[in-house]
Amino acid sequence: MRTRGHIAVAVVLALGLGAGCAAPVRFPASPIAQEETPAGLTQAYDLDGDRRPDYFTTRGADGRKATIAYDTSRDGKPDAFVRLDDIRLPFCRHLVLVLDGMPYGVVEAYREQGGLRLFYPPSRLISTYPAMTDLALADLLRSVPCLSLEARYFDHGANGILGGDADYLSMKNEAWARCLDYRAGTIWDAVAYVYPNQVFAKELADVRNLFDRRDRRQVTAYLVSTAGMATHDGIAGMLRQLDLVDRLSEELVWQTRGLVKITLMSDHGHTLMRSRRIDFRPALRAKGWRVADRLEGPRDVVPIEYGLITYTSFATRDRAGLAADLATCEGVRLVSYADADAIVVKSADGEARIERRGDRYRYRAASGDPLELVPVFADLAAKGLADADGFVADRALFDATAAHTYPDAADRLWRLFHGLVENPPDVIVDLAEGYYAGLESRAAWYRTAASTHGDLEQASSTAVILSTAGPLPPALRSRDVPEAMEKLTGSPWPPPREGRK
Repeated sequence: MRTRGHIAVAVVLALGLGAGCAAPVRFPASPIAQEETPAGLTQAYDLDGDRRPDYFTTRGADGRKATIAYDTSRDGKPDAFVRLDDIRLPFCRHLVLVLDGMPYGVVEAYREQGGLRLFYPPSRLISTYPAMTDLALADLLRSVPCLSLEARYFDHGANGILGGDADYLSMKNEAWARCLDYRAGTIWDAVAYVYPNQVFAKELADVRNLFDRRDRRQVTAYLVSTAGMATHDGIAGMLRQLDLVDRLSEELVWQTRGLVKITLMSDHGHTLMRSRRIDFRPALRAKGWRVADRLEGPRDVVPIEYGLITYTSFATRDRAGLAADLATCEGVRLVSYADADAIVVKSADGEARIERRGDRYRYRAASGDPLELVPVFADLAAKGLADADGFVADRALFDATAAHTYPDAADRLWRLFHGLVENPPDVIVDLAEGYYAGLESRAAWYRTAASTHGDLEQASSTAVILSTAGPLPPALRSRDVPEAMEKLTGSPWPPPREGRK
């Protein structure tokens, strides 16, 4: 979850929203008439307010709105229909909306109810681990690697915790923002978690105004308020936001006579459940650890806390010892750390090692099965997809685990400690259901929150991507998106920013 820093300033800004923002969407929420035709379900809309239909869409056999038509003769009937797929992307403008924290499951459910039918079916987009905005968007936008998991982190060279609100507000950990055409100022992130509806209206209006300037072929925008809504109102609020995004998409297609393609993507999912904060300090002290803000001895541990999220990390010189003690603590699902040529994963009743050889992974459980991967590897071996030493190709393992309890766990955990960020943690804890961690100063505000994210499980880890421009692979990693977008659009991704205002 994005931090809530500078509360006083945020409240002042929020009060300025009292009058509300100009509505960025005027496309009707529902058609004034519809009927089944030989071509499919045709829906009629009144866009000029005269209570007569003047715009029509028809769903094809695959359920997508494949054609549009206008009533230019003013007889209340559609003139010649235009097939949207016949208008190729090179002749269109392209709007890309990055919706913070929008889960695959919420989008899928909304589409099953008849929404987002201009789009091809949604694809699972597996986030980084931890499932965090800066990390995922560095992948999605092919930006430079992040400095750390969050804006506050432990630096072993300085032997202390660095960063915090100032780094967050100055976007020190989000070089990815420079790849965008729109990202509201970071102070709005705080407001979005208190007034998500108002900030969402502001962001949509800003994006609409930028699109209407018509000074660039592609507009790429990031909206933080969708994550604020997930935290504030859970799935009900997110469905309301999707409805406005859907209606904006319909309006832009109507307005441009089909000369627009729209792509939606998100950075991570959300747990969509209420949780309570956990503080590991008392339990660690009881086990003989010295909780400190710097490392001096082998039994020192530094908790690294910032946003209110479903993982937490630590700095220590005894990773194995700390992991063993943390695995027995309340609120812990998994504990992981790098050990020589492997990643060790522990739970209360199990331990396993992830090993890598080239682009292949092996999973060996010493006891139990912390990641629930033993049957997965056995099945892949039975299909002839494991070598003599039990290593499985990375892509085959991804395909087998994209919808797993812990999606793509082997690669995500490996990458966490090998190249995801400049300052990886020594030990990371994946929290059990119903718990979150973070700075205590933020916890009072979070008491009524409905959701957060960060952990290795499916709900938090599975983002989404879908487009009106064409189908995408059924499952991708966040770092697969640039190549997939280049194939979809035939252009570099992200688009060059040279010459943009």
